Amino acid sequence: MVLTALGNKLTSALRELSKKRTIDDDALKAVLKEVCGALLESDVNVGVVATLRRNVMARVDLESSGVADKGKLIKKAVFDELVDLLDPKKPAYKPTKGKCNVIMFVGLQGAGKTTTIGKFA
Repeated sequence: MVLTALGNKLTSALRELSKKRTIDDDALKAVLKEVCGALLESDVNVGVVATLRRNVMARVDLESSGVADKGKLIKKAVFDELVDLLDPKKPAYKPTKGKCNVIMFVGLQGAGKTTTIGKFA
């Protein structure tokens, strides 16, 4: 439910960008304010949100970019930063055959842990 609300807020913020006639620094700041607010409401770390904001601002240079659709440029920068935020930057754990591997499954009630463990085994 939290992820649904976050997704709706992010989508709404980026849709507002599409409705603007002129996209300038004020429009970029407004979108980033909405995106960062949505992330903070979803309990994302303040430092992570600040880094995301800085990186998007650095990536998007509206004056010197020769891109005709500046809205797409902003959306792509936000998307790329969100993907980078979720990337663990290290390979996934691979269980060793013939050796005892301990794996912890965590989730809320009704999230499907038992079903997943049955499939995993």
